[in-house]
Amino acid sequence: MAYTMLGLSIVLPTFNERDNIGVLFNEIRSKVKVDSYEILVVDDNSPDGTWVEALEYIDESDVVVRRINMKGLSSAIIDGMLFSLGRYVVVMDADLQHPPEVINTMFEKLREDDYDVVIGSRYVPGGGVEGWSRTRLVISKGATLIAKLLLPYARKVSDPMSGFFMVKKDLIVMNRGRLNPLGFKILLEILERCGPSKVVEVPYTFRSRLYGKSKLKTSTILEFVIHVLKLSRWRPFKFVIVGLSGVIVNLGTLWLISTLYPLFTNTLFVIGSAIAIEISILWNFILHEIWTFSDRRVGSFVKRLAMFHLAVSPGVVAQYLVAVLTRYGLYLNPLIAQLIGIAVGFPVNYVISELGVWKTYSRT
Repeated sequence: MAYTMLGLSIVLPTFNERDNIGVLFNEIRSKVKVDSYEILVVDDNSPDGTWVEALEYIDESDVVVRRINMKGLSSAIIDGMLFSLGRYVVVMDADLQHPPEVINTMFEKLREDDYDVVIGSRYVPGGGVEGWSRTRLVISKGATLIAKLLLPYARKVSDPMSGFFMVKKDLIVMNRGRLNPLGFKILLEILERCGPSKVVEVPYTFRSRLYGKSKLKTSTILEFVIHVLKLSRWRPFKFVIVGLSGVIVNLGTLWLISTLYPLFTNTLFVIGSAIAIEISILWNFILHEIWTFSDRRVGSFVKRLAMFHLAVSPGVVAQYLVAVLTRYGLYLNPLIAQLIGIAVGFPVNYVISELGVWKTYSRT
C-alpha cells in the first residue's frame, strides 16, 4: 500500500492555535527521532489563521488541510488519518500539552512489539498532569469513570480519555465504516468500534497550555455523555425500560397473588414478595438477553442465567429487605412496600449487570 512509504504520520487537529503551531513544529523537529515521518495539520478554518501560520513551518513531506464548513475534533482526526501516508499514525493536540518526545517510545512499542494501539496515559505510573484545578481533575476522573462503567474496552486501560495515542493505520482503514466520530474523544471510538486486540499504555505528563484558552465547555461535556451513550448503544436507557417493565411484572404478579392467595400478601408476605421478585428477575433476564445486552452474550445461556441471579442478588436482597421491613414495620400497602424495595435495588442491579454478567462483547 502507498501509505507504507513513510514510517509515521503525525496528525495535528487545530482550531485557533496560531500562537502554538510554530512552537510545536520546532519541538517535533528537535525531539522526534523517527527516521521518516510527516506532519499533517488538519485545521477547521480557524478565524485566527492557524492554517496560514502552519504553512510557514512545513517542508516537502508535510501537509496542511484546511476544512471549510466542517467542524469537529474527532472527524478532523479521522480525515487526517485517512489522508496520511504513514504505516502508523500518532494523534496529538496542537496546544503543546502533549510532549513530542514521548512519540519515540510509542513508535518503538508499536513497531517492535506489534501493538495495535499505544496510548499516552496520564494515569499509569510515571504519568501525571500539570496545573490542573481540582474541578478539572474531578471532571476528568468522572468522565473516565462513566466511560469505564458503560464501555467494556474502556475498562482495559487506565486513560481511555487520552487525546495522545498512536495506532496502526490498517486498523482505521479496515474499520472506517464503523467509525462515527462525535465530540472530542476519538480514542473511545477506536477502542469500541475497532476492537484492537493489543493495546498498551506509556506514561506522559500532561503539560500546561502555553498560549490560548482551553476548549473545555459545558457543551463539550454534553457531547461526551452523548458519545458514550451512543457507543454503549444507549444501554442505560434500555436497562431502565426493561426495569420498568419488570416493575409492572413484579407488582402485577404480587397483585395476582393477592387476588388468588391473599394469605401470601398478608401474613406470608415474605413468600409472595419472593415469588414476585423471582418472576420479574426471569422477565428482565430474557429482555436483557435479546435487547439490552444482545451483543454481549458470551458463554452458555444457563451460565448467564445463573450469573444474573448471583449478580443481582445484592440488589434483590436490598429490594426484599426494604419491602418486608416497610410492609411489616410501617404497615404499608404490600404493593407500595414492594415498589419502594424495587427503587432501592434498581441501581445496584444495573452496575453489577454491566460489570459482572454482560461485561464483554461476544466479538473478540
